[in-house]
Amino acid sequence: MVSRDDRVLHILKMLNKHPRISVKRLIELTGESVSTMRRDLIVLEQSGKVKRTFGMVSLLEDTNIEFASPFRYRTHVEEKKVICRLLAKHVIKDNQAMFIDPSTTTAYLPNYLTERQNIKVITDNLQFAVAANQMTNLTLFLTGGSLRPNSNSLLGSHTIQDIGMFRPQLAIVSCSTLDNTGAYIADMEQADVKIAMMRSARESILVADHTKFQSDNSDYIQLAKFPAWSTIVTDVAPADHFLNEMKRLGVKVIYPKAK
Repeated sequence: MVSRDDRVLHILKMLNKHPRISVKRLIELTGESVSTMRRDLIVLEQSGKVKRTFGMVSLLEDTNIEFASPFRYRTHVEEKKVICRLLAKHVIKDNQAMFIDPSTTTAYLPNYLTERQNIKVITDNLQFAVAANQMTNLTLFLTGGSLRPNSNSLLGSHTIQDIGMFRPQLAIVSCSTLDNTGAYIADMEQADVKIAMMRSARESILVADHTKFQSDNSDYIQLAKFPAWSTIVTDVAPADHFLNEMKRLGVKVIYPKAK
């Protein structure tokens, strides 16, 4: 049986090819039943991804929206894995303590930490916690907080309070978009958690796949300006103007085949 997440991702692929399309034609392209399509479109509409009007469906721009974690977890998977491999190889060392933020990129990290010893992780990321549950080389501290539907993370004042109890070497955080000046996100509660982690850690690392680099982004919450992060880890070499600016600011950029 095809899961709802798989169906929704298939619908989004069709909408990327046909940004405005009739519901009838979308049903023909996907093979879904009328009732199933109706339910899936309601999910997408509630997530701010599409707009429905008079039998038509329109794909909305990805602006100022923090999409549900299950959707983000299933997109750009290979890019996320590349970033996690680079983190484990070049950033994370034995005997370190670190914050792991509530991102779908870091949710893939446990599989790449099997060779590391005595790692301590403080996180509100439930996907990370489940994936790391059987790892004996890793000690996991899960923060308190409120579980928001479809976020796979714990959020709120209790989360911030628990973060303040720790002072680890690293805070590994993600963003929705970034440019030459800083990194941004569209969800205030998620931003509060990431900023609290950065404030409490000795060093902050930013993870972002190549789709996050946007000179005209509209995410309205600024996590921080560069050089708030000592290192950026990404899956593809960024543009030269970005690399030159980070070099000027003393920010290291790690990507495959970087010199």
